[in-house]
Amino acid sequence: MLKIISLFLLTLFFNGFMLIGAGGFDIEKKGDLFGFRNDKNNSKHAYITDAIEKYSPNVNSVVLWITRDWQSDWYSVDEVQKEVVQRGYTPVFVFYYFGDDISKEFIKTHREDYFRQLKTFVKYMKKIDSQKVVVLNPEYNMFGCEKLDEMNDIFLQSYEIVRGDVQAVVGPCVGDFGDYGYTDEPKEWRLFAPSLDRAAKQADFIAFQEMRGLGRNSKSDILNTPKRAYNFSKYLYKTYKKPTVLAYLAISTYGKDGKNIQAKVYKDFLYYIPKMQKEAHLILFATFHYFDYPGHVGYFNKGEEHFGLVTKDGRKKPALEFFRAIQPFVKTRQKR
Repeated sequence: MLKIISLFLLTLFFNGFMLIGAGGFDIEKKGDLFGFRNDKNNSKHAYITDAIEKYSPNVNSVVLWITRDWQSDWYSVDEVQKEVVQRGYTPVFVFYYFGDDISKEFIKTHREDYFRQLKTFVKYMKKIDSQKVVVLNPEYNMFGCEKLDEMNDIFLQSYEIVRGDVQAVVGPCVGDFGDYGYTDEPKEWRLFAPSLDRAAKQADFIAFQEMRGLGRNSKSDILNTPKRAYNFSKYLYKTYKKPTVLAYLAISTYGKDGKNIQAKVYKDFLYYIPKMQKEAHLILFATFHYFDYPGHVGYFNKGEEHFGLVTKDGRKKPALEFFRAIQPFVKTRQKR
């Protein structure tokens, strides 16, 4: 039996409604184009909502990252209220304190600071008058932490802190790792159970992510992403009996034929998303960087700069057409 704590989630589910998110906040406007904001450029300041109103009218939420070095002036309360909430978008906050540094030892030595920063963030968030979604600790299930029972307690205490804002819903975010040649139920999906079993029972949802890029993944593995995400969402719902959230989909266009590969992945999601909504109670689907992000660093090396659906200077990639076709109300299955 589905147990949904929040009236907000209840409304989403029973109305067949889904949040569609785009990652980003500050951008720039040059003439008729929007692009990545470079503070050194003499360009007009704009917001992600300016671009998605024009390019992606299907989007109804904005994804904002809260990293360990986050400062509240990155997106001030007034700006979020005016440029996100008042324009009709739901803020989705991804709290990413541990990041790639996560390990058993790092958690032990930084646990106190983690909760201090989480409380600081929630104090900021409460000033925003809107329903919010908070995604906790994405990709935490690495380097032995997937088997760490202590993570349950960290999540449970985190929920209590986040729910100090009565307008917030909250859930953990596991990373989809392993051999991407498998799409059904790889053993890696069972490895994080010890760190999540207790905490999942009190979560509003279970989130997951999908990231791929040439140089780290083969073309065939990247093209498997929609089917694998569909099966992963079903696994999470079946196992934990909570609505699911695809917190961020990141398909890099770096490398040979990268733009066409990205487009094919988003096209295939048009087929799978209605199935995910029906069979895994998917309530949010978000793309990672809406615009390419020059200088972004991480696991995918140069590929990190090319996760966007729009280039840094405002040129639309082929995948944008298919992302635009994903609708908040999903009633029929699309042909692949």
